[in-house]
Amino acid sequence: GGNHIARDLANTPPADLFPESYADRAVAWAKGKKGVTVDVKSWEQLQEEGYLGHVNVGKGSSRKPRMVTWELNKPKGKSRPVVVVGKGITFDAGGLNIKVARMEEMKFDMHGAATGFGLMEALHASGSKRHVVGIACRAENMPDGEAYRPSDVIGSYSGKTVEVLNTDAEGRLVLM
Repeated sequence: GGNHIARDLANTPPADLFPESYADRAVAWAKGKKGVTVDVKSWEQLQEEGYLGHVNVGKGSSRKPRMVTWELNKPKGKSRPVVVVGKGITFDAGGLNIKVARMEEMKFDMHGAATGFGLMEALHASGSKRHVVGIACRAENMPDGEAYRPSDVIGSYSGKTVEVLNTDAEGRLVLM
């Protein structure tokens, strides 16, 4: 089950798998599953809550970023869950530092998040009782007049600032 979800996501063309469609799949998957919740942060929420690395990476695309969070087996009291985080760049053109080679492979820059989705399915299907949180940071890194630029200094959810030297180094930004 879980490996099929990850493979299906990996094999979906980037025109059909983008941040919002991935989030829709996660919400549909969770529907009716006991002990499972899925939360999706919208483009507006990501901005309001200060996920500025994620926002900047995805703002050059017409299909804006989403953050998907799964939670399995949340206990009533305090807990220290196992947390799995996956990078999910559904298409990585490199932003303004556009890639010059192997562009056709850039749909695969989302395998971390695809694996995380598959893991949630595998844990649920196996009856795992562990408290697990999965986070998938979904964005497209595209060149556009709104895209972030080399030399920009951007904030992050952690409160730290980052100077962008190369817009094709998006993986670190969506995860901070």
